[in-house]
Amino acid sequence: MKTGLLPSILIAVLCFVSAASASKKEDHEIKEKQARLESLKADVEAARDSLENEVASRYGLKQKLVDRREQDKQEMDQLRDGQERAANDLARIKEECLAREQTVADERKAAQSAQEEWSNEKSALSDMFKKEADAVLEAFPIDRETRRQALEKVRADFASKQDPAQAWDDFVAYACNDFRAGAKVSMVNCDVLPDQGGPVHLSLARFGNVFGLGIDKTGQAYLIRQTGRLGADKYAVEKIGSPSYAGYVSAQFGPWLKIGKPDGLVKTEILQNDQSRLLVSGKKVSFWAGLYASLKAGGLIMIPLLFLPLWVLYLTFWKGFQLLARGRSCRRCHKAAIALIDKGDIDGALTFAKSEKGVMARVLEICLERKEHGRHVSERAVREQIVQEVPVISRGINTIAVIAGAAPLMGLLGTISGMITLFAAVTHYGTGDPKFLAGGISEALITAKTGLAIAIPTLFIHDIIRNGKDRLLAEIEQLSISVMTHIWPEE
Repeated sequence: MKTGLLPSILIAVLCFVSAASASKKEDHEIKEKQARLESLKADVEAARDSLENEVASRYGLKQKLVDRREQDKQEMDQLRDGQERAANDLARIKEECLAREQTVADERKAAQSAQEEWSNEKSALSDMFKKEADAVLEAFPIDRETRRQALEKVRADFASKQDPAQAWDDFVAYACNDFRAGAKVSMVNCDVLPDQGGPVHLSLARFGNVFGLGIDKTGQAYLIRQTGRLGADKYAVEKIGSPSYAGYVSAQFGPWLKIGKPDGLVKTEILQNDQSRLLVSGKKVSFWAGLYASLKAGGLIMIPLLFLPLWVLYLTFWKGFQLLARGRSCRRCHKAAIALIDKGDIDGALTFAKSEKGVMARVLEICLERKEHGRHVSERAVREQIVQEVPVISRGINTIAVIAGAAPLMGLLGTISGMITLFAAVTHYGTGDPKFLAGGISEALITAKTGLAIAIPTLFIHDIIRNGKDRLLAEIEQLSISVMTHIWPEE
């Protein structure tokens, strides 16, 4: 019992001691907790004060922010108002810019239109001056230099002043002066350049721009007339070779010089064409000279056209000689061969055939070499030989037919070319002179007439040559049959 009690007592003492130490520990912990609680409370108070200070500080900041926001709002409103005003000003400026750009575009368009109008006027005046410069070549011979100088003065003034209105007025004045000079009958002393010879000084009776009669110091009479051509050849200055007409002009000039102008009835050739030249010169034109002048008027196309009949003549003589020679050769060869065959001299006939030339000699050679094979075999070889001869005999005949067809076409080409030139001249000079139109049309038709004149006889020549070829081929066939009949009389 005693032994078991002691541990219990020890355990109880230990428990008590443990409880006492635990109580002390708890008291110590309680004190520490109270101290910590007091410290925490002090910290809380400090934190509260700090928080209150922070809250107060933040409230102050918030109030400042509110005030700043109000200020920023006011500034934003001011900026927005300024932006709206700036946008309005920008829109107004943009509208003004667009209006000014439209004005500038309109002004530029007006300036461009004015520039184009000025260019057109300048071009029109330049073209007018150019046409007038070309027309000066057609002026009455004594007016050409005066008109040229006057026109150059108008052109130079326009080039320096660049004033179309003034240039037009100057040109009208120039044209009026020329019109007045060409619309009156007058007596003048002037130098002219005849078509033959050097310049001469004439006392000239001028009848406008139509014609003029003049006489030089030696008493030689001259006529200035229109030729019906264009350009520098519009007028001809010719000596009057006809004695009767020259005497008439010389007799009239005495009274005309006294009164200072032509008076009374004036004898002249009113048509003023190529016949006038003949009447004035008092000479007759030979047939060959007239033919040469007619062919020359046809232009360059006449060169190949005139070459065609020479070609046809060459082919005609060549083919005629060829056909006649071949026909004569065939008949001679046939006659000699038949004579030998009738005599029974086949070897002699074969030797003769080999020594001769031409289609009949070849036919004889073929038939005699194939005598043992029969007529049927030889006929085929003879037919082939005749077929080979056809192109040789026909060579050149189709060329004659082509020339017959090409000649009128070449003439038509020359006519069309001449009509184009004529219409171009009509476009430039107008249709005021029927003589010019008639002359141009007649010259344009010369090539057509020449082409037909070549083509018509060429067609007949082609027909004659072709018939001769057909007759020769038929004769060759007949002679070949005759040869085969003499070689194989039984078949």
